[in-house]
Amino acid sequence: MMTQNNIDTSDPVHKFNALNLPVHRASTLVFESTEAFLSRKSQLYDGYSYGLYGTPTTRALEDQVAQIEGGLRSILLPSGLAALTHTLLTLVQSGDQVLVADCVYGPVREFCASTLGRLGVTVDFLPAGADSIAPFLTSKTRIVVLESPGSFTMEIQDIATICAEAHRREVRVMLDNTWGFGNASMFQHGVDIVCTALSKYASGHSDVCMGSITVSDDALYRKLKKFVSGVGSGVSSDDAYLVSRGLSTLEIRLREHQIRGLELARWLRARTEVERVINPADPEDPYHERYDKYFTGGNGLVSFVLKCNALPAIARMLDGFKYFKIGASWGGTSSLVALADLSGIRSLEQFPKETYVLRIHIGLEPLEALYADLDAGFGRFNNAP
Repeated sequence: MMTQNNIDTSDPVHKFNALNLPVHRASTLVFESTEAFLSRKSQLYDGYSYGLYGTPTTRALEDQVAQIEGGLRSILLPSGLAALTHTLLTLVQSGDQVLVADCVYGPVREFCASTLGRLGVTVDFLPAGADSIAPFLTSKTRIVVLESPGSFTMEIQDIATICAEAHRREVRVMLDNTWGFGNASMFQHGVDIVCTALSKYASGHSDVCMGSITVSDDALYRKLKKFVSGVGSGVSSDDAYLVSRGLSTLEIRLREHQIRGLELARWLRARTEVERVINPADPEDPYHERYDKYFTGGNGLVSFVLKCNALPAIARMLDGFKYFKIGASWGGTSSLVALADLSGIRSLEQFPKETYVLRIHIGLEPLEALYADLDAGFGRFNNAP
């Protein structure tokens, strides 16, 4: 076949077998006939009709993500937050109730309180480490939103029990699996919808924003895909390529991050300044039994609470770090630190004002340099005026 640049692509001399996933950039697609053009909407779920709705590159990544999550089909979105919010907007309407774990990602909490509330949807919160939802279920409950481990404080709900209770009432369960991506098969425990921020460990290099919705039911996939396409959400093939490239090293990166995270948890526990260390992969963590039940591995995230919560001293510690950059995300090769005031991010559990939790993502820099950086930070903390 002769193309516009006069290269015969059917000629074996010009056969191009790339080792990595090719990037197919496209907005407009062309069709072989009038009939094919007029029936293009039939290609929404499995074919190609317009670049926004899918390219060979994005379809390939969706297949990869579905396989890793243990589901049937995946849908790519511009962020992990978009995956969660688009799912909720698809499945709830005015008069419905949504149950949300109290430890969910902050912007999800804000979306539930503002947008869902404005649409007439009732949002009620579950305990962060809930082992049952039975007391909260009503005839209007439509979906349960879990995040395990939870944002910053890493509680793990009893997922299988909650799913069984929900399904007895024909209620769906959605779980944010960003922490457990690559180390969890939540569909085996009854979860209906898994949402993941692929910006984190999936891409692995802190240079792309993307999310995914994964399901194990084709009818549910089609319902979600129709809504996502209808509101004009999609991802670029270039970004999909970056995530796909990151997936090729996911297993080995997660293993190294987990080793470092467990070492860091032990190191922090030995510090006299530290009140509590949080890492569910650590056998000393109160949620370790549930971690063993639902996950096959951990990662490089470790949270801790200091005995002294004076913000000026904490800021002095963080502001002087050389390797641990202050940033809200995690999952890349670089070390990061973030902090949150627990008194402002919970609805059920009440914390005293200015109860700060610090979250570290330990990266892949030389360990000697990282621990020296942390030790110097604690020195600044202790010497703060």
